[in-house]
Amino acid sequence: MFEAVFNIVALVESNGQGLRLFKVFEQGAPLHDLEFSSLVANTYQQEVYRALRAGDTLAIAMHLDTPPRVIRRTVRFREDQQFEGEGIQQPTLDLLPTISTMYAQFSQQIIPGDVFKITFHVQRP
Repeated sequence: MFEAVFNIVALVESNGQGLRLFKVFEQGAPLHDLEFSSLVANTYQQEVYRALRAGDTLAIAMHLDTPPRVIRRTVRFREDQQFEGEGIQQPTLDLLPTISTMYAQFSQQIIPGDVFKITFHVQRP
């Protein structure tokens, strides 16, 4: 059995003008919403997608710490390189729109002071 877990963890801050900032790296400037969503997309495309093989299961979870809130989707990567599973109406080659929709829905709950964690969990039988 193969297993890989990719985590992105950010402390959510405010810029003092009502905009959220995501402190992902200890050294470095916090990221604005668009930069953070680009980091998530790049991590998925460059790390997670490349690790997938036919038959793998991918669980995507977005988590806020206090109070605990979680949204999770589990999909399967098929032989024809399409995804099927929770939140997907019909098999698709591109999972990024599903991830973006999850983030857009969940981001409405994010406030400064939250610790926001996104996990991509790949499991291979």
